[in-house]
Amino acid sequence: MTIYLFKNPQEMNIQLSGNGTGIVMPKTLLLFCIAAFIGLFTSCKKETVATPASQSASMLSADDAVAASTTNFGALISGNTNIDDEIKILNKLGVKYVRYAIVLKDFDGVDKGYEKWVNAGFKVLLNLNWDGVLGSTGKTPVAFPTDMVKYRSKLEQVLDKYHPEVAIIENEECTDQFHSGPIENYITELKTAVDVCNQRGIAVADGGIHVDYVEVVMSGMKLDGNALETKKLIDAFKTMNLTYVNTHAKGPFDRFGKQNVYPAGTLEDDADYLRTQTGKPIMCNEYNQQNSSTELMTGAVGGFKNGKFKYVIARSGSAGDEGTPLNNGTQLTALGIAYRNAIQ
Repeated sequence: MTIYLFKNPQEMNIQLSGNGTGIVMPKTLLLFCIAAFIGLFTSCKKETVATPASQSASMLSADDAVAASTTNFGALISGNTNIDDEIKILNKLGVKYVRYAIVLKDFDGVDKGYEKWVNAGFKVLLNLNWDGVLGSTGKTPVAFPTDMVKYRSKLEQVLDKYHPEVAIIENEECTDQFHSGPIENYITELKTAVDVCNQRGIAVADGGIHVDYVEVVMSGMKLDGNALETKKLIDAFKTMNLTYVNTHAKGPFDRFGKQNVYPAGTLEDDADYLRTQTGKPIMCNEYNQQNSSTELMTGAVGGFKNGKFKYVIARSGSAGDEGTPLNNGTQLTALGIAYRNAIQ
């Protein structure tokens, strides 16, 4: 006898087939049969051997561990606010995770902004950028560093003093307006950073591959440009001792057009693909929503939760940067309220 389970929740029945025939069992009868089935095994428990708790724990698969994880939400407040005001905003959002950045070339031994966040009780997802990543029109993208002796020295200087929740190496390594140079240079940089972080017990992630490029890779289409860079990175991540693979996402989602409804399964599928390909847990240190749809925000948060992302940072945009703000001054906007309510 073969048992078939239906995925549709409206068809919570079981079809029993044999010799080409079958019947559909109502859910009430199904529950009765399950109870009897369990009772049968309970009556025979004297002849079974219990599995030690330690052995059971060791038998958990990677998928089981992912399924048991929870998503930690935080925020990045862009614009002209100061950290004291940003702390008030994050407290109103009800989050204790924040994205912050340190420029390695400029680090002189102390970063008062980082220390203010930590002293206020926040856990920092720390972007470690070799140089200032401006990305503004007319600005020259920052080249990936190639002197790994110098790079390692500056990175060690920061991480010998500070121990962030996650060290995130650069920002959007496949975004041309931010970075220049072959992606192989970034891979070398990332390998160096992973080694430095591993020696200090610090969690480490890449700078963020965009889900739009991930979906092009998933499609099996011929790859070029940033999508090809993304594929090279995914392949490289397999052999690195990264703690997390980092993604960036924006809404509305490009492949679905400018709509206000979260497309079910998009973030979940992307996360599943990256976990399968790399063997690493997934995070997102930038979700940037480009309209004020509270429905889209609620759906996106649901996608991150269902996709088992370890961390998600929602970005509060400012005028002219294609990001909708979660705050107006130190008060939450309707979008900020929707984010706060959805992550609870």
